[in-house]
Amino acid sequence: MIDAIIEAKRILTLSRSLSQRANTYSRRITAEETSLTEEVSSLQRAVDIATTEATQRFQESPEWVTVLKQLENAQSVLHGNGPGGDLRKYTKVKKPWLLDLLIGPSSNVVSIRKDESLKLKEDYHHFRNRSAYIMFCFSATVHLGIAWAKARAEANEAFTLTPVILVGIQMFLCWLLYFYTATALRESVLKCNGSLIKPWWIHHHYWSIGTCILMLSLPVDSPSFVKANRMFLNWACLQAVVIILQNRYQRRRMYTRIALGKNSAMDVVAGESSGGSQGLLLLYPMLFAMQGLQAMVGVEMMMHTYPAMLSAEGFLELEERGSDLWGSRGVFVVGVMMLYMGSMNFLFTVMTIMQKKVARKKEQKRVTVMQNVTASQNDLVALGRVSATGAAAKKAM
Repeated sequence: MIDAIIEAKRILTLSRSLSQRANTYSRRITAEETSLTEEVSSLQRAVDIATTEATQRFQESPEWVTVLKQLENAQSVLHGNGPGGDLRKYTKVKKPWLLDLLIGPSSNVVSIRKDESLKLKEDYHHFRNRSAYIMFCFSATVHLGIAWAKARAEANEAFTLTPVILVGIQMFLCWLLYFYTATALRESVLKCNGSLIKPWWIHHHYWSIGTCILMLSLPVDSPSFVKANRMFLNWACLQAVVIILQNRYQRRRMYTRIALGKNSAMDVVAGESSGGSQGLLLLYPMLFAMQGLQAMVGVEMMMHTYPAMLSAEGFLELEERGSDLWGSRGVFVVGVMMLYMGSMNFLFTVMTIMQKKVARKKEQKRVTVMQNVTASQNDLVALGRVSATGAAAKKAM
């Protein structure tokens, strides 16, 4: 009995000691994080001010190109190209509203450890790649099922399995709702951890979530809904192919750009990303084709269902039994959303391409200026050596 009491006291002492160590560690981490936050914020302001001044001086005198290049290297280190990862995460990061809505404003989604942040990025890429194959197989299977059921119905054959196909459509829309919600959440978390993702490509998923919810609310036996589903499935198949191509070409290029310091280690393959020269010939035509098809699907939905929006029936009272007003009006709104998303996707893709072309021209100009400055310095050094040699020869004489 005495031995048991001694052992219990020993365990209690170890528990208290371990709890004290954990408390000390927590306080030390908090103090260091606060100090890092202040230092990173101060350094970021200093780099921004110095870069602005150097850019203005560079426009007046090309000799400032070396200073500007050093400051840009410092900026890239702050953005994640150093051993400490993205240092901006130590500052107060504004979370996207979806995270605040679903997990609360007090939830911390920032990973301080670099290996954990990189793991988040890799998990996102694996999820995106896996989902692309699921999307293609799912949409293609449902599309073939619709065509098969239609062919059997036209042949007046029994057992067209139309109810099963309609359930499959609902299941596909439920999966798309999960996919877009999960993608928006993952990209929001990655953005908080330093990934450079433009706001529209996250907002695009919000619109997609709304589209899926609206389509799930429509009657599955509506003729307008059935016709719209065929066009929507064609676009979903093409979208899956484009995502697969993005993952295949752009991830290789992304790793190269990260190694060269042109991208942060936390940057991910996204809608506006551009692949290398080998991927551009195939990727951009497919990307623009997908965006064009999305807009066309939206226009087709609107053209076939706009008469329902002109009717006053069903707005102030219930529509008549057997009417397709609810399905037609829902499809019209879906068409408006598809047209808007397709147009905005095209606009932001073109804007990104133009911005990268301008940045590439500026970089080429700086490289040319730096080469000229280096050549001038080499000429001055060589002239100095010749002068020194001549002076030594005169002394020798």
